[in-house]
Amino acid sequence: MQYEEVNNALLSEFPALSVDKDDIDLPYVVAGCFTSFLLNSYLEGDKATYFRGLQFIETLYLSDVHKIRELATVGYLESIQNTWPSNLLSIDIPFSDLGAESKKWWTELNLFWDKKIKYLGESFKT
Repeated sequence: MQYEEVNNALLSEFPALSVDKDDIDLPYVVAGCFTSFLLNSYLEGDKATYFRGLQFIETLYLSDVHKIRELATVGYLESIQNTWPSNLLSIDIPFSDLGAESKKWWTELNLFWDKKIKYLGESFKT
């Protein structure tokens, strides 16, 4: 998958996801819409959609395209970290359900926001 194809792949996988037609070409805006969609799926008890959504994010990390992996972290995971607490939900809920690669980058985001690293990916450098 190429970077420009991520939004179409997402909308194909999740036809119930509503995105304004003017935003369809804006991956980070679509990621924010998807985060709200995942939150609502969780709150409504639609765990199948919720878990499929987290799996979609995990598959983005398997890409060879750096921009796609960056979108997974900064667009999707960071949006979840910002959205869930503002809805009075613990961010421990999605973390425990993430795939291995997503968890690694979730932790990296936390290190960055806690000012323990200077840039995302720093703790992976040897």
